[in-house]
Amino acid sequence: MPPSKTIYVDMDDVLCETARGCLEIVERVFGKRIAYEQLTDFNLGNACELSSEETAELYHIVHHPDELLRLKPVNGAIAVLNQWMAAGFEIAIVTGRPPAAYEPSLDWLVREQVPYHSFTVVDKYGRFTTEETIVVSLSELAARLPVKLFDRPWNQATVEHPKITRHNHWLEIAEAFSG
Repeated sequence: MPPSKTIYVDMDDVLCETARGCLEIVERVFGKRIAYEQLTDFNLGNACELSSEETAELYHIVHHPDELLRLKPVNGAIAVLNQWMAAGFEIAIVTGRPPAAYEPSLDWLVREQVPYHSFTVVDKYGRFTTEETIVVSLSELAARLPVKLFDRPWNQATVEHPKITRHNHWLEIAEAFSG
């Protein structure tokens, strides 16, 4: 069997600037201005010093279709995906967003003209049920692929793994798949 020509690409902070969008909401709704580089904790509530109620409100707001559609693409992402598509790779978009964000996420991909073959909601954090739903578990996904990790302020303490390589921008990731 030939090796898989599928590349799985995460949506948030890989294809679209979700953390930056969240920071805009934090400033607009809670009046707190937080620099992107200060997001050294994956938990936005902790990183932005929000109460548990404010954190719940932030996550509710950020997953609203209007907010999801405001997110900007990560610089270079769409161009690299187009190159991979032209080279014969299948692009599989994955997200840890809640299942209710499925349709607005697809709308964003269409609006931004992101090339892809499939879109999957992955329960990355044990928040959703996967039985008889469109959601797959993280372990199901992890069995499929090596990971090219975008180096971000909040994932610096991530445990290294032989299948994980770190990259600073889309050009580095593109080079990793061309070599």
